[in-house]
Amino acid sequence: MGGKREGAATGIGSFHVHRGHVFEGFELRGEELAALCGCGVTLDVADAAFSACPECDGDATCVRCGGTGLTVDHAALAWRLPATT
Repeated sequence: MGGKREGAATGIGSFHVHRGHVFEGFELRGEELAALCGCGVTLDVADAAFSACPECDGDATCVRCGGTGLTVDHAALAWRLPATT
C-alpha cells in the first residue's frame, strides 16, 4: 500500500462533492484512496499516504487503525479527478 509518512505533508485541496448528495466515504483501491458519493460516483482519487496511528502502536484492539498502526495522512493527500479511461 502507500508509503508510510513520518510527518504530514501539504496536500492539494479537498475533493469535489455533488451538491445535495450524501458523501458515502472513502475506499482504499490498491495505492489510491477514492472519495465516493452516495450516488455511486467516484468523486476524486489521491495517492494513499499513511502516518503512525496517534492512538496506539499497532494494538489489535485499536478502533482508530484496526490494529495496523497506521492511519490516513489526510494533510498529505493530493486530490485529483479520477481517470476516465
